[in-house]
Amino acid sequence: MSTHLRRRIVSAGVTAALGAAVLLPGSATAADVDTADAEAKAGLHPEGNVPGYAVNLSSGNASTVLIGLIADDEAELKTYCVELTVGIDGDAEMIEVPWDEYPVADAPFATNAEFILWVLQHSYPVLSTGEIEAELGDVAFNGGLDEREAITATQLAVWFYSDEAEPNLDDITQEGDDVDEDVLALFQYLTGEDNVGIGEQPTPALLLEPSSVSGEAGTVLGPFTVSTNAETADVSADLPEGVTLVDGEGAPLGDQVGDGDTIGVDVPADAAAGDGTVTLNAEANLNVGRLFVSDTDELRSQSLILAQSEKTQLTVEGTVDWTAAPEETPTPTPTPTPSDTPSETPSETPSETPTPTPSDTPDEDLPDTGASPTLLLTIGLGLVTAAAFLLRRRFTGAAE
Repeated sequence: MSTHLRRRIVSAGVTAALGAAVLLPGSATAADVDTADAEAKAGLHPEGNVPGYAVNLSSGNASTVLIGLIADDEAELKTYCVELTVGIDGDAEMIEVPWDEYPVADAPFATNAEFILWVLQHSYPVLSTGEIEAELGDVAFNGGLDEREAITATQLAVWFYSDEAEPNLDDITQEGDDVDEDVLALFQYLTGEDNVGIGEQPTPALLLEPSSVSGEAGTVLGPFTVSTNAETADVSADLPEGVTLVDGEGAPLGDQVGDGDTIGVDVPADAAAGDGTVTLNAEANLNVGRLFVSDTDELRSQSLILAQSEKTQLTVEGTVDWTAAPEETPTPTPTPTPSDTPSETPSETPSETPTPTPSDTPDEDLPDTGASPTLLLTIGLGLVTAAAFLLRRRFTGAAE
């Protein structure tokens, strides 16, 4: 491999390590929020393959192909190989995943994925052969750049980053000189200094963020935020009676939403604890650069990266749950305490009321209502003296 190409691949690794950490598998970033992604599934579709030319690598020969996949709804996808040393298993189901789910964590793909995405966005089939010629205005292609030449150069550039594949620059294809010159010119452009990478990996064509929300009855839960490249997505929900969907303004939500819209779940205050689901359906183009891997470790097929997509049906689901609002307990009426009752105790202890003594002289102002006390006393003393005299006589007579 030329010194220029060796310098490019080392530079790619260093740049990715220092400046594009958000793209590396296992990176902990703000983008790691738990989302509900609409993951597409597809099977291999040999009828959709578009061949390139066979190429000469330092490790041997290889065929280049724009590989066809077909989704469950018959939508056709076009992909390039990003795992040169693994064969294709025609029975494997392929699942769309983010870059950090590439099957080999420490493969060159992990640090070079952003440069692969740049290749895809600047070559065939994202750009037509005519658009590529215009972009490389100073290159005189032999009879113009054709589809097979474009596929060959693009696949070689992808392998250069995903597998560190080294093409034979002196004899790059198994065709004639004209083809070699055209393929080499495009390959060197795609792996040259213009390729500075694309520092953000493609998102799913349809997703909800976050994947679930929780809360308490009597509030609007959420929101879910919609991300999609479709014009609109149909929204539906499986929720208990009385629980409804609302938009970002709190108004009842319609049956369609678009990119950036928010969805809230309005739970009445008297609702029992419960849960439900919110579902989006859309017809969308999968984003170029999305990764497809085989669905099981037991049935390994080479990993593929998306280069073109027809619109396909996608579904994504978010979950919601809530607890019942706490019951309001009546506030009891406070019981008065001694300190709350006004004290009736006089601040000073009253003095004892003096007992009146008899007056020796009747109050002249009082009315005379009976006998005089002096008269009664005189009569009483006389009676006592008479009784004593009679008793004395009785005792004297008895003695005689």
